[in-house]
Amino acid sequence: MDMTEIFLRSVKDVLSWKVIKITLMVSIPLMVLWLILGILLWDSLISLSISFIDWIPLSILKSNLAFILGGFIWFQTVIVTYAIIFAIGNVAIFKYMDQKKYEYFSIVTILLVALFWTLFMFFNWDMVFSQVKHILTWFPVETLEKGSAFLLIIIALYNFFIVSLALVLLMVRKPFLEEIQEKDYPYEVPQENNANYMKAISRDIVIFFVLQILLFPLFFLPFINVIVQLFLWAWLIRESYFLAASSLYATQENIDFYKEQKFTMWGIAIMSSMLNFVPVVNILAPFFTLLLYFHWVMQKRYYNWNNAE
Repeated sequence: MDMTEIFLRSVKDVLSWKVIKITLMVSIPLMVLWLILGILLWDSLISLSISFIDWIPLSILKSNLAFILGGFIWFQTVIVTYAIIFAIGNVAIFKYMDQKKYEYFSIVTILLVALFWTLFMFFNWDMVFSQVKHILTWFPVETLEKGSAFLLIIIALYNFFIVSLALVLLMVRKPFLEEIQEKDYPYEVPQENNANYMKAISRDIVIFFVLQILLFPLFFLPFINVIVQLFLWAWLIRESYFLAASSLYATQENIDFYKEQKFTMWGIAIMSSMLNFVPVVNILAPFFTLLLYFHWVMQKRYYNWNNAE
């Protein structure tokens, strides 16, 4: 089994109705929790954000705000296009599909819509960016600061949601993976060892938020902010999710061997973290990551660890 088959198996598993149902059961309460906390602490968060933003030069602030608003336009366009497609064709689609295929079709559709508008924004970015930046010149500095503070809070709350979702999934990873294993690898038996994945995620959560603070100025530089955020998301899940999967199906010796394959470990983490940028699909990102590491571990176990890459 090569990485292509690992990817396809993970996609098939993450789009199954059982996984989607678990995802919704976990993610919706967390969304509501952070939404409520954001509303309750809104005034304090705005004041704190503005105190940070006061240190940022106005020209950089405008460029970053234009960049984020351009991304927000992309986000809204994806959602609206997706809604229009299902508003027009929902009856016909649902008529000819059972529930499982309907869910699969929904996820694939939004991925294709996101890809289409990503390509559109890529080839027309200069025009979109310049127009948004021009519109921002109509507003006073105070309005721009409050707008930036608003977006900064949304990004912070979203990061808290991502971290909490990653943490909750690790807490239920054993029954989740064992059910997948019984379906895809019925001949295998879990052999849990002492790999401390919870210690790893606790350490990486601390590092994640420390780096968020230390690298704060970089979040106001267009494109660089996306790269930094993607790196931090990948860092957060890379080792802990690998340990969560391998601790059930690999010996400590095998785990140490896997850790040497840094390119694959980082590649899985970065690829799955990119889903955090895609609306709706983002809630599947941690489940997809865990499944990628799981199938990677099972591949090595099945084909003999001594002949590993």
